[in-house]
Amino acid sequence: VSFYPHFRRTPPKRVTLAVCRDMSCWLAGGESCTARLKTLAAGDVEVKEVSCIGRCDHGPAGLLNDQPIELKDEAIVAAWVRHPETIQPITFPPPRKWVCDPHASPAEWYSTTRSNLEPDRVIAELKASGLRGMGGAGFPAGTKGEAVRKESRTPKYLICNADESEPGTFKDALVLRDLSHLVIEGMIIAGRGVGATRGIVFLRHEYEAEKHALDTAIADARSRGVLPADGFDIEVFVSPGGYILGEETALLECLEDKRGEPRNKPPFPVSHGLYGQPTLINNVETFANGPGIVKNGGAWWSALGTPGCPGPKFFAVSGHVEKPGVYQVPLGTTARELIALAGGVSGGRKLLAFAPGGASSNLLPADQVDVKLSFNDLAKAGSMLGSGALVVAAEGTDLLALGTNVVKFFRNESCGKCVPCRVGSEKAVAVLEDVLSGRQPRTALDILPDLGETLALTSICGLGQVAVNPALSVLKLLPGL
Repeated sequence: VSFYPHFRRTPPKRVTLAVCRDMSCWLAGGESCTARLKTLAAGDVEVKEVSCIGRCDHGPAGLLNDQPIELKDEAIVAAWVRHPETIQPITFPPPRKWVCDPHASPAEWYSTTRSNLEPDRVIAELKASGLRGMGGAGFPAGTKGEAVRKESRTPKYLICNADESEPGTFKDALVLRDLSHLVIEGMIIAGRGVGATRGIVFLRHEYEAEKHALDTAIADARSRGVLPADGFDIEVFVSPGGYILGEETALLECLEDKRGEPRNKPPFPVSHGLYGQPTLINNVETFANGPGIVKNGGAWWSALGTPGCPGPKFFAVSGHVEKPGVYQVPLGTTARELIALAGGVSGGRKLLAFAPGGASSNLLPADQVDVKLSFNDLAKAGSMLGSGALVVAAEGTDLLALGTNVVKFFRNESCGKCVPCRVGSEKAVAVLEDVLSGRQPRTALDILPDLGETLALTSICGLGQVAVNPALSVLKLLPGL
């Protein structure tokens, strides 16, 4: 029970204010805001810091009795704490029309599932489209689906990973609110393509609005007679919390009622996944792209991108921009163009640096703002597309403090299974905090490259492998530090 942050062994107090401490909210002044809000803790009121809650476009953000709120006006927050029945939670705009949705109206929803959908055609169109996993790894979706389809053992499982928990990453929340029908339709298509009989949406527990949208979409699919589909059905599993559960094998361990710790690979989930059976695990956005690809063809979807960069991409944009939010653009759009769509750098300031793929991606300097936001171009630039989360830092930002904040996130979220990550991330944070506080000279940072290399080579999963990278990228940006 103690492994999972959403579980408690004692009853909660009457009022619990959970304040986000991570990257995007930190850039929005969350650190000083948190210090002031902690004065509200007394009697039956608990105020605690928590890892990213997925409301990075409303930073600094928090949860008041599990309802998402903005923390900008501390007087209003204090009033809500005194009278929680008056809370005004974050609200979301009505669903919009997105380019990846091939349906002209709700009457057309699930039309692909009613057609004579041959599994071989599903795989072929996915491969032709060039669709890659949109959760961070970027593995070709058609190739992964084909691998599960070729497995002869049954039953087979299909899992939608909706546990986006990395600071700066919140685009799947919008996809779930606006396009839950596409996610469900995409899962039905994929289930038929690989021969799965059970589908699970693994949803982070902070996403109450998104769960409502999913439940509504599943009920609608049932009313239309498209679920269950040829023995395939879908359920929603609410995560008990923890960034590590976004790692696919840790997610599987959680579903099997174990500690959510990554497995050693190989074998991979395509052959030995949930309960040791063949399992297809894809991201929310990946599944949402399936209906358009199957209905209009892989070439149609691919053409929605730019040359050499197939398809459209959802990006979460946060940090120092005028209009933080989610934007869908052709893959290969430049960082400059995306920042402009988000209203430019806030307050008329100049750009200092940006993380193109969320907290785990290396920071890039302002002079690389014309880099194309694509898998290959960002890799060549020394970073990565990751989950599709552009976090902007304006001039005047203490980049070393920002890098330290991100390394602390990975330290806090380490599952502790492997020694390199458990000990190494703690050591990295200690060195960084000592330098920031003046307890150690800047030369103490010289240990970080070797420490980062050790973690990258010996950690079991991606968390440990990138845990020190944010700080290392800052050292590259500021070589004279």
